[in-house]
Amino acid sequence: MDALMLEGWTPILLCGIVFGIGMFIASRKVSRKVLLLIAIIISLICIGFIIFSKNVIGGWDGILLAYFMITIFAGVWIGTYIGATSRR
Repeated sequence: MDALMLEGWTPILLCGIVFGIGMFIASRKVSRKVLLLIAIIISLICIGFIIFSKNVIGGWDGILLAYFMITIFAGVWIGTYIGATSRR
């Protein structure tokens, strides 16, 4: 059972999946311009937190925050891409 939980990676992966699904659902509700604006704003926030975690927090706590932000960043853009392309 521990192999299925991926040790401590489960919350990090679930965070990316939740944001990806959220962006996919948002792509059904809003226009393409608003969707891209939302994705860019969330991406800039993620990049800001990655820089913050590296420079200010540091150590293992900073690495954990950076992993969360990287998965959120990937989830946002994967959800945006799938939502925008499937909308046609």
